[in-house]
This record gives sequence, structure tokens and C-alpha cells, in this order.
Amino acid sequence: MRRLERKDMRAFLDKLASAASLVAPVREDGVVVFRPVSSGEQVVLDYVNPVRSAKELFFPQTEVMFRFLPSPVAGITPVQPDRQTVLFGIRPCDLAALSLLDEVFLGGDYRDACWARRRELTTLVGMACEQPDESSCFCTAFGITPGTADGADIMLYPAGEWLGVEVLTPRGQALLDRVLSDGAVALGEIGPPGAASQAGAGGGAGEAGDRLQQEYLKRPVRLGDRLRVGDLAKELDDRFDDPYWEEASRRCLGCGICTYLCPTCHCFLVTDVPKRDDGVRLRCWDSCQFKDFLLMAGGHNPRPTKKERTRQRFMHKLNYFVHRYGRYLCTGCGRCVQHCPVGLDMATVIADLRGVSEHV
Repeated sequence: MRRLERKDMRAFLDKLASAASLVAPVREDGVVVFRPVSSGEQVVLDYVNPVRSAKELFFPQTEVMFRFLPSPVAGITPVQPDRQTVLFGIRPCDLAALSLLDEVFLGGDYRDACWARRRELTTLVGMACEQPDESSCFCTAFGITPGTADGADIMLYPAGEWLGVEVLTPRGQALLDRVLSDGAVALGEIGPPGAASQAGAGGGAGEAGDRLQQEYLKRPVRLGDRLRVGDLAKELDDRFDDPYWEEASRRCLGCGICTYLCPTCHCFLVTDVPKRDDGVRLRCWDSCQFKDFLLMAGGHNPRPTKKERTRQRFMHKLNYFVHRYGRYLCTGCGRCVQHCPVGLDMATVIADLRGVSEHV
């Protein structure tokens, strides 16, 4: 692990922006979102998490999948991104979410070409969480921590007046080599002389870097530490007909904000838009919480009431996905906790199902 002085961060970001298309957290209308930036001055560093997750950079809310020509000419032209991109400041929960969506879009017999292309072109620069939100973050419930770097190409660990820089992949090393190539920005050693934080005091650079990393891996997350899902997936095998789903569904408004802000929800709708001389196939986000989501041409709807739709959302993430992929489809980012207008969020439902509501 190397050391980047915080005073050099703007210059570091400028170099990232010159090396590729840079997407980073910015503040717009009072909220933090990921946006393309042209300089480090636009980037905010004092944030818990952008209100919208990183999934929309790989799975846009609306996208053209390909263009087509009508018969008798008939032809298809794929539409795929071609720009090298650096995503800066992604938190451990969103890194974990991307790996879960990789299972969906890249696993099995079919690869989603649009998702695969964006993943191939994007270098991920992660940022460990200095201060997880006490009332909404619960990543540790799923075994993720404020310092988990799985999926990142480069991971940054804030440590007072400097940040630890850990390169994790050849792609991350290639990016860092480009950023440092002209000497305008330099990384130092994490050593004892003049070290500003406890992590930098004593031992060699390797030991100090390990201490900093361990500090983040063990950092408490109040809500997540109380939830701990454990073997909840197995417990839910026998709770498909549990009266709880009817009770919980009474609160749901069916607005779908939980699914749109969730970093792992991935329902979508595909539609063809023909024009006189050509046409496009569009893909846009959909939500299993909408009443017509499964409505069929003959009028049958397998999930006709909010009870079935509410159950589907939580059973999919806490049971079905676990049986199929061996992992929970939630990373405890806390966006549903912050934004569900009726408090029907993942943390609340887990606490209710486990009977620990009074402790969280």
C-alpha cells in the first residue's frame, strides 16, 4: 500500500480525468450522485454514498440495445459503448452489488453484451467508508465491511491527512502508471516518520498499510452489526405463506423507489420502437412492485395484489437468489432505509422476520 497526500487529491483526480472518462460523486441540488466530471474540483469527498447507485453506469435507466432495419433489407447494428471509463469513489456495498449483478448478466449460458462491454471498459477506484451512516447502513449484515475491497481495481483508505492506495488488479496498476507517469502527482511510503495517523505509526510500510486496512475491515456498522442475516434464507424456505407478507404489504405504496435506488434490482422492460426507415430496441428499468409488471396478454396476473409483489421482492433477495447463486441479493447500502416513504425497507423486514425489531 502507498500513500497519497490529501492535498494532492485534486491533482490526482485531474490526472484520472485526463486518462479516461471520469465518473465521480458530485453534489447536485443538495444530493450526491455519480456524474461524469472533467476536473477534480467538481468531485465531493465528504459523502456517505451517492443517492443513486453505481449500477446505472453499467445498466442505464434507458438504453438503446441495437438498431434495426425493416424487411426486406433487415439488419441489426449493435449499439455499445466504446469509451474507457474510471469510476471513482465507489463504496464497498456498491462494489459487492456489481459482483452480484455479474452473476445475473454474465453468468449462465447467456452474456448480456451491453453489461459486459461496460464492465470491460471501466476501472473501479473504490473508497473505504470512514463513517457509515448509523441509522441506515447495514452492510455487515451480509459480511461486507467499510473496508471490503472485493471487485475494486484500486482501493483508497482515508487516514486523516492522507489516503492509503492499494492496487488490486493489473488494470488498476495500468491506470495508476498513467496517472503517475509525468511526476506531477507522486505516492509516498506509509512509514513512521511524520505519520499523521495511528495506522502510520510504527513498523514498516507493509505493516502500517495492513493496520490501516484491518482498521476498516473491523470498523463497526451499528445497524448491520445488530441484524446479521445468518441462515435466514433457510428459515424462509417454510415461510412462503406466512401472514407477515399480507401485514407488510398494507404499508407499501407500490411507488417502486426501493427497486430503482437498489444497487442489485435489475428488472427491465424491452420494447421495439420502429420508425419509417429503421428502428431501435430499447431497454428500460421496470419494477416487480408495479401491479402490471407480470400482466399477461390474456389478462392473467400471477401477482395480482401487493401481498404477492411485496413477498416477491424480499423472498427474491433473501431466499430465491441464495438458492440459485449462494449469495444474498442485498449489500446493506441503506438506500431503501433512507428513501422508502413508509419504512418498508430491507433492514426493517429482516428485523421483523428474525424477531429482533426491538434491538435495531
